[in-house]
Amino acid sequence: MGSGGEIASLIVMVIGTVLTLVCVAIPFWKKNDPEDTIRDSIVRHEGLWIKCQTFQTGNWDCDDFNRFFLGLPTQLQVARGFSITSMVLAVFSIGAMCVGMDSIPCGTDSKGTKKRIRLIAGAMGFLSGLLILASVSWYGNDVRIQHEIATQQLFVSQITQTRYIFGEALFLGWAGGACLILAGILALCTGCGGGDSYEDAHPRYAYRPPTKNAGNSQEYV
Repeated sequence: MGSGGEIASLIVMVIGTVLTLVCVAIPFWKKNDPEDTIRDSIVRHEGLWIKCQTFQTGNWDCDDFNRFFLGLPTQLQVARGFSITSMVLAVFSIGAMCVGMDSIPCGTDSKGTKKRIRLIAGAMGFLSGLLILASVSWYGNDVRIQHEIATQQLFVSQITQTRYIFGEALFLGWAGGACLILAGILALCTGCGGGDSYEDAHPRYAYRPPTKNAGNSQEYV
């Protein structure tokens, strides 16, 4: 896999990183069920950092969580920890991939070293994709469980609760994670196989003819 694979890996890696950044930033990890919206005319949605509600009049109100990490629900702690780590790894993987590309004259000129850098970039991108997928999947599974519990209570005991469904951020996270995993695999493929080039393994030396020693010089006929 040549320079085309390197460019494709970098492009997909950038797309996955952008999707991951948007996923973590926007407050749409979960939103209230549209059926509940018809009942109380209030649209609610939450993210990793703030939770908001929009009233029928058009007014809206947002409030951040009282704590940054400790004291928060488990799914929120996991989502924040995995998402932040995923973003950091994704950004570093892009930088490493740029340095490791043969077509970009930066870092080192050794093809063997660049291959190893691409292996590192691919590993970081692959791990970044796994982390963001784990984050949104854990969070989404908790949303699903809470929705089922609230639905059962509504039909059995007629207890009205706010039911939440998947928000748009979860789908962006799934798409971003898939892109990062694909980009990581492509980067690993460009860094594997083939070994070092012949020029790196056998560097060229300038030929220098032996100098004649005046004391040992001989003439041949």
